[in-house]
Amino acid sequence: MPQKPKYKLPDMDFGGETLGERLARLRKKEGYTQTELAEKLGLQQNLISAYERGRLRLSAEMAAHFIKALGISADEFFAFKKKK
Repeated sequence: MPQKPKYKLPDMDFGGETLGERLARLRKKEGYTQTELAEKLGLQQNLISAYERGRLRLSAEMAAHFIKALGISADEFFAFKKKK
């Protein structure tokens, strides 16, 4: 039987956007189309769309690939604030 965690992580505020929405915004800011980013990563365009629309959960490894391909910092990608 799973145990309850002994700690509670704080609620995080991603500025009102999901990680997928943030990915789309940063991709556009860096001047990439979904197709161009997909080609750079060796993926199909429909996967980029699925990540941006929240149909696929973004793993830490995939987030790292997006960060590197977009030439941005992890701080920029994961910028968040603690909820008050």
